[in-house]
Amino acid sequence: MKDKKQARRFLALAAAFLAIVILSGGYIFYQKSGKGGGTDVQYHDTMLYMGFASEDGIYHLNSTGFLYFFDYATQKDVIVCNKPNCTHKIWYENTPDEQRCNAYLPDVLGGAGFVQEDALYLFNTDLNTQTGSLVRSGLDRTGVKEVASFENNIVSPFVVDRQFLYMSGCSILTEKDEDGMEAPSGENETWLFRVNLNTGETTNLTERKKAYSSDLYIVGYYNGRIYYKENLFETKYDGTNYEEAGHRVDWYFYDIEEGKSERIYEDEAFQDAYLYGDKLVSMYGKGMATEVYKDGLSAQGRYSQIDISVWDLDGGKGQWVVTADKLLDYADGKVFYVIEETGKQRYFYYDIEEGETVEMDSGFMKRLHIRGSFGDYLLVIKDDTDTGFGDYFVIPKQDFYNGKENYIPITWKEEP
Repeated sequence: MKDKKQARRFLALAAAFLAIVILSGGYIFYQKSGKGGGTDVQYHDTMLYMGFASEDGIYHLNSTGFLYFFDYATQKDVIVCNKPNCTHKIWYENTPDEQRCNAYLPDVLGGAGFVQEDALYLFNTDLNTQTGSLVRSGLDRTGVKEVASFENNIVSPFVVDRQFLYMSGCSILTEKDEDGMEAPSGENETWLFRVNLNTGETTNLTERKKAYSSDLYIVGYYNGRIYYKENLFETKYDGTNYEEAGHRVDWYFYDIEEGKSERIYEDEAFQDAYLYGDKLVSMYGKGMATEVYKDGLSAQGRYSQIDISVWDLDGGKGQWVVTADKLLDYADGKVFYVIEETGKQRYFYYDIEEGETVEMDSGFMKRLHIRGSFGDYLLVIKDDTDTGFGDYFVIPKQDFYNGKENYIPITWKEEP
């Protein structure tokens, strides 16, 4: 009976966690990668972000939870385990330590890690207990040691500034249901906190705010400030009463030196944004539509039209760029989108630094989904046109922008 109750609690928390992911915008806007706005600053978006990079290559998980490294110099993908005679197999709680592969990471999300000062950092999460931890090791996964533990149910986008890690915290609040079991109450607590990578000390930077179905989502760093948004509802949201529950999105920055937050936009001025240097690229979605996947069994919600604008953080001025029918990705300082015409889809990107719009070949783009910008490469999913499912590749950026199909496969589906 106890196991059944624990399973029910986990499923309830998982459903609430999924709602956080959906309302944060990840289901519509996919991954984002920006430049940190400082030489020692990293920004990582973990929401559907499929890897992270060092100076020498890309770390990524395959579909079964094994960590691989794509080496820029050799253009080869290798498993990150140096244990002699390791068979690189999935292991379980009762597996002896000497038989555990160092590369198998069942509790780590695809993009939940970073490299700092020749050390590899990875996040572990436990949804059932709503706790997380940060572990540090050598780049080859030797000398694994826990750096810090903290209360959190999800590793959202984060910032690394020298010895400090800045993260958003989220705790799903519970109450007893009719059977006396702890179940999500509909309210969450969210806050911004910091981890000292040298000492492991964790410090809350903002108050823990309680609101219905809320989340706090960091969108980037610029000039000593961390920019983030808060999603919330004024009253309880049951999945069907979006308008009645009073959804809002408020935007803030946290000034690291001054140690305080300031609200800059509020009440759905826009729903999501991509910070690149001193430019905040925003979008405002209009009209929710449902898009059915090719398997005919599943679907996702997306806005039928999206206004894309660029805001100058120093000057405070905004400029409308385009009204797109579909927003594809933000990556490499560019916004990729689709304009639909009668019986035709045209693919474009807007270059943020140059302020220019470029049309791309639709035959090349319609099968690709960008999942990361790393050095001179993009990480992409290339669809199978018949099934709609895809494989993972890296492609040199120069070839990508020239429409050249120079795909370099990385390990994704196979168990080692």
